[in-house]
Amino acid sequence: MKREKTEAEAAHREQSLWFGILRVVLPLFAAVLAGLFVLVCAIYGRARSSLTIELGEDTPEASAFLRKETDAASYLTQPEAHYRKPGNYRLTVHTRTMDIPVTLCVKDTVAPKATAIETTVPANVTLTPDKLVKNLRDQSIVKISFETAPTFGTIGDYDAVVLLEDESCNRTRVDVPVHVRVAREALTLEAGSSVPEQTAFLIGEYRDVDMTEITESMMHEPGDYRIRIIADRTETETMLTVQDTVPPTANGTTCIVLPGEDVTPEMLFTDLKDETEVLAAFVTKPDPKLRMPQTVEVKLTDLGGNEATVTSTVLFSGIEPIEIEARTAPLTVSELLEGDEASDAALTGPFIPSVPGSHLIPVTINGQENIAVVNVKDTTPPDVAVKKTTGYTNTPLEPEAFVSVNDVTETEIRFAEEPDWTKEMQEVTVIATDAGGNSVEKRFTLKLKPDTEAPVLYGVKNRFCYVGEPVAYLAEVSAVDNCDGEVKVEVDASNVNESRRGNYRVTYRATDRAGNTVRKTVTFKFIRAKVDDDEAQAVAEKTIKKIFTDDMTLAEQIEAIFDYVHTHIRYTPKSNKQDWRSEAVRGLTTGRGDCFTSCSAARLLLEQTDAQIMSVQRAGANTHHYWLLVNIGTGWYHYDPSCVGASRRRCFMWTTEQTRKVSKTYWGFNASLYPPVATEPYNGGK
Repeated sequence: MKREKTEAEAAHREQSLWFGILRVVLPLFAAVLAGLFVLVCAIYGRARSSLTIELGEDTPEASAFLRKETDAASYLTQPEAHYRKPGNYRLTVHTRTMDIPVTLCVKDTVAPKATAIETTVPANVTLTPDKLVKNLRDQSIVKISFETAPTFGTIGDYDAVVLLEDESCNRTRVDVPVHVRVAREALTLEAGSSVPEQTAFLIGEYRDVDMTEITESMMHEPGDYRIRIIADRTETETMLTVQDTVPPTANGTTCIVLPGEDVTPEMLFTDLKDETEVLAAFVTKPDPKLRMPQTVEVKLTDLGGNEATVTSTVLFSGIEPIEIEARTAPLTVSELLEGDEASDAALTGPFIPSVPGSHLIPVTINGQENIAVVNVKDTTPPDVAVKKTTGYTNTPLEPEAFVSVNDVTETEIRFAEEPDWTKEMQEVTVIATDAGGNSVEKRFTLKLKPDTEAPVLYGVKNRFCYVGEPVAYLAEVSAVDNCDGEVKVEVDASNVNESRRGNYRVTYRATDRAGNTVRKTVTFKFIRAKVDDDEAQAVAEKTIKKIFTDDMTLAEQIEAIFDYVHTHIRYTPKSNKQDWRSEAVRGLTTGRGDCFTSCSAARLLLEQTDAQIMSVQRAGANTHHYWLLVNIGTGWYHYDPSCVGASRRRCFMWTTEQTRKVSKTYWGFNASLYPPVATEPYNGGK
């Protein structure tokens, strides 16, 4: 009994323990379940469990899963930027308080799209359906197949249907017109085109082709021509259309109708151009009774119906044409007319028949105007004479240098064979041909001698320059050779330091083609400028504005400069002969200075024009005098604008002879230092 009681007590204690545990655990479990319930409600109250996008769209931002997209969120694991296959993708959205599991559903519901390509295919070619569409658009792989295929190989027009199907079974049908051809239906060419090749008609390439012959005459005859073609045993027809859309062109002429002649439209134009036959007709027919120029229109019509109008001039002459030999004596009325008719006639103006060809001569007969035709011929050969000329080896000359020609008409002279210019003696032949086609040959001994004479340097003299300013060493400097003409001048200024005052030696050298060399060394003295170039240019521009007009020629400009300096600068016997620029500014601003001042002022102003200038200093006298040489394309002339001494005589563009007539010493200069001065009096730049 005791044992049974003990076991019952133990059971009771165990039962009480379990009840105690349950009393503790059950409330805790209930609290946990309640918390989870609250959490789940909180999560799914704030977030969407899934989102759906179309295949190819960008993956949405993590915040898109939150009901309030303003909440900060990110993916726990970064997903793909966009998914390439449809499906459900598990993602985790991370917020500041929790991680939320979500699902991204990617679907493909959009059918493929493409553009049809209307196609003409050769009869011996089969195309796959993908060749009939372009601009294919879809997010997955697309299968392209024919739903309705054309009958390739059989000529005809087909409405093909191309089926597009993507991996999600979305489908699109594209209607495509397909034309199966051996040749194009027609070919249109402009009249005058070359005969087309077979390839111009065929669509595709074929091994065996037979085609209707197309002739050259067909290409000049507008119309439609049926062309039969058999290509690899497949026969078809095409059309060649030759069209003429270009109107004819021609140049109007002046037509002289002689007594007894009739005028036709074809006589009134030249240089007719058209690819088809052209019909010419008068728009207005000329009156053969009139003896004055008549304007006549001729209509040109080609086989294509294109029209053009040509305007010409017709002159009906009542005088029989004459033919005379070319001469320098004027034509007389009696040569045109005979007897009483000549006594009542007169030429409208003098005519010298020195040019071969037909000439229209206005004549007045009994007070009425008429036109005579004079045909000038030249049957007299030229008269050729050999001149005494000094020639040099290796220096080719034109044949005119060795012979003179006397002929009424213009004459061309040439060597029968080009001389060997390296030989000192040889026989040569010159051929002279006049405008009448008459030729004369003249044979003579050509004697040449070696060139041993060096070039002559001009303008090389001692000069003043400004420290720190660029030096134009070749200004006013040139070299002329007896054989080569003007030759290159080289300057050695290696000892010059343009940034320091002082005297420097400068050497000039010129060499001709024969190797003859001339050298000359002069002194360049560098001084510091009292007036800079900008200041001088400002003074020059201000003066130019006062004395120039916009319509002045170069000749008028240099004369305006001369007159201004000649009258504006009053002579005072003092100037700085080493600083031409400051003297130029002084003379133009104060109106005072000597001949050097006037020369410098003119130089500054002339540098603003296109004239060439050189400064000149008197030689062989006890006193100094300065002036310029000026060239405006008519040769070098003396130009002395100072108003003192003999120059009061206005030495404007004078020859040396003109200066010597006034004074043999006043403008005396070393001519070897300068280019030759013109010998003909200045003609005003004409």
